Amino acid sequence: MNTMLRKSVLGIAGLAFTGGIFAGPVAAHADARPVEGKPAAVAVQGDKLIPHGVQGAQSKIDLNDEQLANAKAIIAATKKAGLPERAAVISIAT
Repeated sequence: MNTMLRKSVLGIAGLAFTGGIFAGPVAAHADARPVEGKPAAVAVQGDKLIPHGVQGAQSKIDLNDEQLANAKAIIAATKKAGLPERAAVISIAT
């Protein structure tokens, strides 16, 4: 067996041994008992989320054609830049 092959085999064996030393105790103490839990609640009750009701009316602003075109341009620019939707919302709001 030549020297280079021997060093490669010993290096791989050393890495496997070292990995076993560090990962062995973690795997040996793993808890194998099944996890028992209650199913998550599916229904959301609005009266608990907003106990005092809605505190104001929804606002709506009608945009003219120029403002609508500007908003569409801002959305296109943020998508092209790879920014999240929140960036477009903040840009339009300011």
